[in-house]
Amino acid sequence: MNIGKVLSLLLAAAYLIAAFTSATPENGLRVLLFLLLPMACIWFSEELGEFTGNWGGQHIDQKSPGCVLTFVGWVMLLMPLLAVLFLRLLVKR
Repeated sequence: MNIGKVLSLLLAAAYLIAAFTSATPENGLRVLLFLLLPMACIWFSEELGEFTGNWGGQHIDQKSPGCVLTFVGWVMLLMPLLAVLFLRLLVKR
């Protein structure tokens, strides 16, 4: 297991703990569902990148580089944290 996977797991766990302790269980489940795609992109980037065929009515005929899927996964995983930090900066003004 590499450091990126460990860090993503720690961040996802922090999101889940925050969601389940500060909001309703429904919101915690929403966060859990949100985390599925970015975590899959980070943890299984090479496997997902190898996929070709039909998905959701779209035909995928080229493989995707695993590093691109990892990057997209990290962008999605960090978006909520960056949004909260940005909003806190705006409120302080």
